[in-house]
Amino acid sequence: MDKKDYIEKILSTLVFLNFSALVITVLIQIFTRLLPLGISFIWTEELTRFLFIYSVAFAAPLAMKRREYVNVDLILNVLPKKVRHIFDIVIDILTIVLFTTVFFQAIKFARLGIGQTSPAMRIPAYIGFSSVLFLATFVLYYAVGNLKGLLISSDKRGVSE
Repeated sequence: MDKKDYIEKILSTLVFLNFSALVITVLIQIFTRLLPLGISFIWTEELTRFLFIYSVAFAAPLAMKRREYVNVDLILNVLPKKVRHIFDIVIDILTIVLFTTVFFQAIKFARLGIGQTSPAMRIPAYIGFSSVLFLATFVLYYAVGNLKGLLISSDKRGVSE
């Protein structure tokens, strides 16, 4: 991957902004319920859902890039380096297959939201549904990049060994 990964910077910023907005929205929701102001914002719960979904959609690709996803370290760490390397390649290939499928299904899913709006905020539903499309796109981007890096390192190792 490029050392100046602008996509990573954008996704990191979006995660920060989404999560910050989520915390602020939840605090607004809590305070309006606790304080005897007679005010209750109905949009806060819905906005919290949108912000949480998009926080995950922007953070998951970063976890893919950094290989910070959940795995069974207990098993993988005892494997010889060559076998571990093969496992990493297989994991990336399976991830690419899975998220390619998710990508095409996410397009169909996002289309379901066309013409619908969210109940409280009246936001077009396809905006929320598109989060899966964003997630799949960027997870695929980083999975392909990771696989490319592993294959290049395999070639270099094969030459030197």
